[in-house]
Amino acid sequence: MTSVCDLAVIGSGPGGAAAALTAARRGAKVCLIEQDAVGGVCLNVGCIPTKALVAVAHFIRRLQRADRLGIIVHGYELDYPAMLARNARIISTLRKGLTELLQREGVELVPGRAVFDGPTRLGIAQDGATRVLEAARVVIASGARPVPGPWTVDERQVLSYRGLLAQTSLPGRLLIIGGGVIGCEFASCFAAFGTRVTLIEQQGQVLPGEDPDAVRWLSRALQAQGVTVLTGMTVKKLDRGPSGIAATLSNGDELAADRCLIAVGIRPHLDGLQLPSAGIEAGAGLRVDALGRTSQPTIAAVGDCLERHGLAHWASAEGVTAAQALLGDATAEPVDAAQVPRCVFTDPEIASVGRTEPGEDVHVSRFSFGALGKSHCDEETEGFVKLVVDKATDRVMGATIVGHQASTLIHHAVIALRHGVTARQLARTITAHPTLPEGLTEAAASIYGASLAVPARAGARAAAALSGGAAATQDAA
Repeated sequence: MTSVCDLAVIGSGPGGAAAALTAARRGAKVCLIEQDAVGGVCLNVGCIPTKALVAVAHFIRRLQRADRLGIIVHGYELDYPAMLARNARIISTLRKGLTELLQREGVELVPGRAVFDGPTRLGIAQDGATRVLEAARVVIASGARPVPGPWTVDERQVLSYRGLLAQTSLPGRLLIIGGGVIGCEFASCFAAFGTRVTLIEQQGQVLPGEDPDAVRWLSRALQAQGVTVLTGMTVKKLDRGPSGIAATLSNGDELAADRCLIAVGIRPHLDGLQLPSAGIEAGAGLRVDALGRTSQPTIAAVGDCLERHGLAHWASAEGVTAAQALLGDATAEPVDAAQVPRCVFTDPEIASVGRTEPGEDVHVSRFSFGALGKSHCDEETEGFVKLVVDKATDRVMGATIVGHQASTLIHHAVIALRHGVTARQLARTITAHPTLPEGLTEAAASIYGASLAVPARAGARAAAALSGGAAATQDAA
């Protein structure tokens, strides 16, 4: 059986779904191929189920601090199976909604595994049968898989994030190898659930590459929550036994745990696609141009199957751009990585966008959540907003936020970057009081010594800045 379509999309995660919907809404006949569940990793075993756990963990910590609000809580009990059932309901609801949306837009959902048999020809294997699909254009959105490192992941004692999410009981002791986003989020969650967590990262800090100021704040918080954080350390030996996991560290220490999560990274999932048959070049992942097109101009690729690490919302934006480019849409616009927000859903949250490091060419302003009335009302005073502003143009170049709702607040900075907003314009934006977004406008005002929430360093310098003179850096940490 041979079918014909204008665009075939391999993978129904955020990038694939975005590409399929974009093309269908432009009148293209679209086939969306998925070998697992609709929604891909993000919806089924990634972003959504983990953030559902994060919500429970944050609620537990609110309960634990309820006495600060004048509320006395006489104990609570975590029903782990019920929490997992809630996860399943959320996933099912969202998967059903996405499936219905795709179908309403005319996208044909094709179950099975895709294999290239030429640039425009795909074989779709499902239940022992093969369907041939002739596609004028293709978007590869096949995602990524966990990297096991030097260990064997059995999904019983040594787990990937998929295996940990599938556990039906709460481990008493959890060893996490890898202090990236996945490792830190699970450490924060399971510590709140009452699990004794040890987090090991071979680099000098968890979340390598992120703002050191933010990471130091998070590291202190994790340790206060009972997480043992070990940096500059590796696991030399990992043994399994009837009583659990025994790990030998690079310093000679030994650790025992019931389960071990391997969170050392992900790699593009390209196995079995037979890319050479399509004339596609690939290294560690697929290589693409600014509009997502591979070395084969009728084939694009988006998301985690690319050489660089991606994010769900990044993949969605790439999916839109790739579909537009393949269909000849002149409005197709490259995705600027500097404008993509990065969020870590720990407690506290960390969010950043654009440039985060200081330099001679920028002003850096930091404003503490502790100076905001709303943070005191909410008993969420931990954290700060940091802005990086270009000295020459006064434009916001980047931001880091640590604290409650950082993943929401960062979008004020994202909009500023996207539209070239200056620190002066941001400072003069009226934000409601009392709210957390005041932290961003006050951080911007602090560049000029004009914040109403903290003392100005020098009135003369502030006056000069407000009248168009040189800006002064203000640190209100």
